[in-house]
This record gives sequence, structure tokens and C-alpha cells, in this order.
Amino acid sequence: MNRHGFSMIELVFVIIILGALAGTATTWLLQTRMDSQVAMTRSDIATLLKQVPARVIAENIAITNTPPQGYNNWGEWLMDTPSLDKSKWQPTQNGLVAISFIESNTQNNNIVTCPGNYIFLDLSTGKLHFNPKMINKTVTFCRLLAESYSNGANREIDLVTNNKTVF
Repeated sequence: MNRHGFSMIELVFVIIILGALAGTATTWLLQTRMDSQVAMTRSDIATLLKQVPARVIAENIAITNTPPQGYNNWGEWLMDTPSLDKSKWQPTQNGLVAISFIESNTQNNNIVTCPGNYIFLDLSTGKLHFNPKMINKTVTFCRLLAESYSNGANREIDLVTNNKTVF
């Protein structure tokens, strides 16, 4: 008997195996994408926490209720300081919130913001605050971002100067 093709059962088994592999690969790729977004957001936060104090000192900026000239609010100024990507960050009145793009089942990108008061300028004390515990964890991206920081990750950076530089 000379065979010239595959039987129907062989084709069905191959399709089932390919479907299982595709399902596993899709889950892995989505998790990898989420992990990379968390890593990029963490990098932006680290850059922000370093560059804001440097800019305050370099430009002799006073942290008051009025944002610097050219900015509508302190959130815009914070976003501009390390040149954060507007598709990944959203300014608030005196802080920032992270944004993630998540693929939905309809193949459209959904914008997910991580609400919370976790990166902000306290205008009464002149301090820059970062508290990852304040990230609202209702969305997977936000939960992963918050959980990527240890308990001691809070930062409180005094931006008020007394007109003298101490080395």
C-alpha cells in the first residue's frame, strides 16, 4: 500500500498540539511583555528620583504652590525633568501616575493607569515623595509594579535649599 498524505486523525492531533503550544507561548509572551513594562517603569522612576533634585539645585527652583513658568502644574514639570515618555506617564496636579498598554481580547490596546499618590511633590514641605505602597493594585501591571519594590523602597527627598550648597 502506497501512502501519499496524512490521515484525518494525524492532522487533528497535529492541530491540537499546535494549539496547545500557541496557547502556552501566548501566555509566556504576554507575561514577558508585562515584565518588560514594569522594568521600564522602574527605570523611569529611578531616573526621576535622581534628576529632580539635580534640576532643583541647578536651576535654583523653589517648590511653591505655583509651578515654574511654562508649566500648568508640578506634574508636567516632573514629567519634563527626565523627559518621560507621555505614552507611559500621566501628570497629575503635583505628581505622576504610570500608564501601561495592555492587549485586550478584541485586539485593541487598552490604556491602564496606575492610580495613587505614589510619586508627588509635597508643596508644603518641599519634598519629593515616592511610596510604592500607595500604588492602586487593582490591575495586574500596577500590582506587579508595586510588588517589584521591597518594603524599604519609600523615598522622601528634601528639595528645599537654604541657599548654600553642602558637599
